[in-house]
Amino acid sequence: MSVIHRLLRTGTLTVAWLVLVPCALLPLVAILPMLPWVRIYAFDIVPNWASWLLIGCLGVLAIGLLARRQPGGAAGWLIAAALIGVLANAIVIGRLWQLAALHGARIDLAATLSLRDYSEAAAPDATYVYDMPDGEPLSLDVYRPPAAMRSARPGPVLLMIHGGGFVGGTRRLAAANMRNYAGRGWTVVSVDYRLARPGRPTWNLAADDVRCAMAWVAAHAGALHVDTSRLALNGASAGGNLALAAAYTRKAPRPGCGPALPPVAAVVARVPLVDPAASWDHGGEMQQVQRRLMRAYFGGSPAEVPARYRRRDMRRRLTPGLPPTLIMAAANDPILPIASARDLAARSAALGNRITLVVFPYAGHDFNAVYEGIPNQTVRQMVGRFLAENDPGPAR
Repeated sequence: MSVIHRLLRTGTLTVAWLVLVPCALLPLVAILPMLPWVRIYAFDIVPNWASWLLIGCLGVLAIGLLARRQPGGAAGWLIAAALIGVLANAIVIGRLWQLAALHGARIDLAATLSLRDYSEAAAPDATYVYDMPDGEPLSLDVYRPPAAMRSARPGPVLLMIHGGGFVGGTRRLAAANMRNYAGRGWTVVSVDYRLARPGRPTWNLAADDVRCAMAWVAAHAGALHVDTSRLALNGASAGGNLALAAAYTRKAPRPGCGPALPPVAAVVARVPLVDPAASWDHGGEMQQVQRRLMRAYFGGSPAEVPARYRRRDMRRRLTPGLPPTLIMAAANDPILPIASARDLAARSAALGNRITLVVFPYAGHDFNAVYEGIPNQTVRQMVGRFLAENDPGPAR
């Protein structure tokens, strides 16, 4: 073997190892979460990018098999590690596919290779300012169904509430998903709410803003061509908490928002904050980050302002007769304990409410950020099916 040939072989194997380490290590850590901090990244990266990680391992395996024909034993270790990576990624993909099939979602594996973010390239059709509390404009975006899906009869409306830890995020988060829902026949309305900032906790303001937006939609139902008896809420993370609070509380909107609060036909919450005190106590690498968010939103710790934390505990809002609810949770959420979501679902079901809890395996808080990733394909189809099944209007 010539010197150049040996250098090329060594360089190729080095690059292969550099590719293999993340492609094999991350799914292994997602399955066996024993490495601190690495697991935090694994729980978000692996569900979103499992197809690409599998392709990386398969590519390295092919390089190892080709290199094995040449003298030297380094290729054997590369092949063994690549096979482990292929197996780990196959397990993750298989479990996610199984979950999708269980809930009636059909996964397009070729589409999972798309790099599109779930917020990418989906501008709204219109934007309005729905209120100005204390002079701060609060806006909402409207995504209308395509002309082919519009009819003389007003259609259903889906109110979206973004996440961001109550201190960040925008109404354009998940815009591509919102355009997808509009393409299925819903008029989608994505709303601002007041975010917490130093000296202004919003634990008693943000949910009121959501109710104001609901009342605004009801007051402008004719112009929006929507039937507010067919209104559903959809929130993620902090927005999931606000969606549940708005759906589970019959409280009049503040003056100026609209004449009345419309009923909620159904509510969807992805990785919602259920029990703020439990989230405060949730150990792990992200505890201090979550505590900063909780302190900003509530204006203190559970020990300092316990009544505020209790008022935002969604389990305390449970009564018989609540709207049908779909909760999508992450098995390995580093900031929101899965036990809280399970407790909420069990208690609500015991009261006779229709509630479905779906737990995504190997998943962290942002498990569906890639538009065509297996989790987000599942989320879109699951939400669409759930809303259609709980639409009180005429069949479409």
